[in-house]
Amino acid sequence: MSTAEIIAELPRLTTEELAQVQAKLRELVESGGAAPRPPQIHSPRLANLEQAKDFVKQVVELAPNAKL
Repeated sequence: MSTAEIIAELPRLTTEELAQVQAKLRELVESGGAAPRPPQIHSPRLANLEQAKDFVKQVVELAPNAKL
């Protein structure tokens, strides 16, 4: 979701939802930026386990600000 889309949705939020958004923004500002993201492991799902020998494992480290 883009910044413009997020801003466009703000007027539609309830008072409680706006308070949650405000609290989260305050938390992010006080922590000095975006909260660290946990590592993500992406893995293909095989229909047949016999196919596993055809795949090569690849580990890629992404920058903290990389978009997935």
